[in-house]
Amino acid sequence: MRGRWIVVVLMACHHADAPAPVAPKGPTPCARASDSMVQTMLDRLPAKAELPTEQADAIRNLIRERCEQDGWSAEATRCLIAMKRQDDAEACAKLLTDDQQAALVRDQEAQFGAKPGGAAEPADPPAPTAPAAQAAPP
Repeated sequence: MRGRWIVVVLMACHHADAPAPVAPKGPTPCARASDSMVQTMLDRLPAKAELPTEQADAIRNLIRERCEQDGWSAEATRCLIAMKRQDDAEACAKLLTDDQQAALVRDQEAQFGAKPGGAAEPADPPAPTAPAAQAAPP
């Protein structure tokens, strides 16, 4: 009888395995930075202008992907998240490496055909080169 109590006590003391860590919910820092950059660009449009939703989404995705793939620093993403005006991007650009800036510009040109530092054609989306300190007005 005593042996049965020991088994019961041991079973009662058994701890279940710890649950798997939960992935953080909500947007990543790169997603938040890209949202902020695109919103800053959209804020420059006239109040009654039709928002270029598909183009904005394409730019947002491009920026997020470059940020994630190139490993933008936490300091750079925080700077971009805090952006309120297009001019704020210059300070943030200094927090990206030359390679990170070049990759963003290269992908922007490949996807949209916009030239850095030049004005985009009216049919083109706003240029996402603000972190590269080469923002063109939308």
